[in-house]
Amino acid sequence: MAVALDPREEERLADLHDLRLLDTPREPQFDRIMGLAAQHFSAPYGSITLVDRDRQWFKATVGFRHSEDPRQDSICALVIGQPGVTVIEDAARLDATAHMRGVTHEPHIRFYAGAPVVTETGHAVGTICVIDQEPRPFTAADRTTLSNFAELVASELHLRRLTRRLYDQTLRDDLTGLATRRAFMRAVFLAQQEAAVTQTPVVVGLLDLHQFGALNATHGPAAGDALLRRVGQTAQSLLRSGEQAGRLKADQFTLLFTGPDALLRAQQVSAELLVAFPDRPGSVGLSLGLVEVPPHVERPDPDDLLSYADQAMYIAKKGGLGVMRLSL
Repeated sequence: MAVALDPREEERLADLHDLRLLDTPREPQFDRIMGLAAQHFSAPYGSITLVDRDRQWFKATVGFRHSEDPRQDSICALVIGQPGVTVIEDAARLDATAHMRGVTHEPHIRFYAGAPVVTETGHAVGTICVIDQEPRPFTAADRTTLSNFAELVASELHLRRLTRRLYDQTLRDDLTGLATRRAFMRAVFLAQQEAAVTQTPVVVGLLDLHQFGALNATHGPAAGDALLRRVGQTAQSLLRSGEQAGRLKADQFTLLFTGPDALLRAQQVSAELLVAFPDRPGSVGLSLGLVEVPPHVERPDPDDLLSYADQAMYIAKKGGLGVMRLSL
């Protein structure tokens, strides 16, 4: 058996890495599948294996105490390049496997049967395999059963990816690509924790667009969406690492600044946003409220902090000030 790597190897690896499964802790759903497979085939060894660029890594195992092997010592790396179930009755007698460490050393693999685990995108990202230290036969019915176990693993991977994507949607605003309220509030919470240790300020800003409803009514929702995207892109382009922009609701955006110069940065970004979106006839302007949490004060709840920023924004909007800053 020759090593037959997927000709779309880079695509396969990208699909594997998108699962975000490598080097994660054990999980009961994968342990159950592997345990049932080993029990069904009376196999002393087995694994659900993911084949990375230079290694194979075990998501679930029976019998093995280690978690990975170099790819050159991986029988599973051969299997992902083959259609259907691969059966090796005696690995010590096969040129492609006889030199591998697991064959020449513990556990002295002889029998191997592996089925590729194929994702919904068509890539074989790994295998489920059963292994023995003695040669043995493997029937057509056995092949079908092992394929069914591989499909169970693939279903778990698909469910995991869907669940993660749904969760990601709660963190990222579809229209602007900015953080949602949930993600932004978590960022504020974490920033406050870090600032308490480093004794640095945190500044939260709330941006409100003027006459956004009138724009929608006059020019239609598409024009409103285009403006929201432009505001989001502009805000994001002005930020540096460690700073964050979010979309709070229809026409309101949030800003987060951290570090020793958080207030200066907040003022600089606010000034540039006011220039980018001037409050004049025929255009949609904006008002900004900034609230600073100095290093020495007790850290307020993120919801309270956003409420203070909202109050500052209201003062700025009512007074035509552009920006209003409060300090706790």
